[in-house]
Amino acid sequence: MKKLYEKNAVTFALVWIGLYVIVMNIALQFCGGLDDLATKTVPQMLVPVICITILAVASTAWIVRNGLTKEFGLCGFGGSARSFLWFLPLIIMSGINLKNGLFIPASLPVAFLMAINLAVGGYVEEIIFRGFLFRGMAKNHLGSAIVVSAVTFGAGHIVNLFNTADHIGVFLQISYAIVIGFLYTVIVYKGGSLYPCIASHMFVNGSSVFAPGQGPFSNLVASVFGQATPLLVQGCSAGLIIIISGSYAWWLWKKA
Repeated sequence: MKKLYEKNAVTFALVWIGLYVIVMNIALQFCGGLDDLATKTVPQMLVPVICITILAVASTAWIVRNGLTKEFGLCGFGGSARSFLWFLPLIIMSGINLKNGLFIPASLPVAFLMAINLAVGGYVEEIIFRGFLFRGMAKNHLGSAIVVSAVTFGAGHIVNLFNTADHIGVFLQISYAIVIGFLYTVIVYKGGSLYPCIASHMFVNGSSVFAPGQGPFSNLVASVFGQATPLLVQGCSAGLIIIISGSYAWWLWKKA
């Protein structure tokens, strides 16, 4: 891996992206995908958890062993908290899954394992997309690196089409993931650290397991539009994420 990285950092990143997509798609297929969590068992859920943990440990160990922690953002934040608005917009965006409160969708062990799987997946995605891919491309062209890192991150969620029946939800996820990817990339570029993005991404992913479809936010949607179908609530939620993430990314790009 070290020789590949030294020869072509972008190819190295693409290998990791391919490895991540293939391994996790197979693991999720084994446990029956992302739907019907209440029907899953602990042994089923252990498969994706073990797979994603191996990828997380392997990627982190490779970075540490080769002395590249600062290169890939596994270091302290280097920006001004004030110019970053003390990360308040990031915190608000990260808590979007809590808009309708919380619920337990399955037995606690199964729900907990799914949350771990998704949260650690967020960690690995930050290492790959904002670490390996962005840094590899930024050496030659910063603008392209930011765009490609954001777009490929969002487009990468298309694999969820094979793991859920909610295809419209996946397309909405792709759209706001691109904007979130842009925000995360700007944060890494401006602050030099992956840690704010890792914390946000892990919380967003993990909390999604406990996000109910009905609650205060859906009631608000109903009061505004006269109805609160699942698709409308999803669309409003995606729009809110895009507005917050896009505005914050613009602020950081111009002010931080």
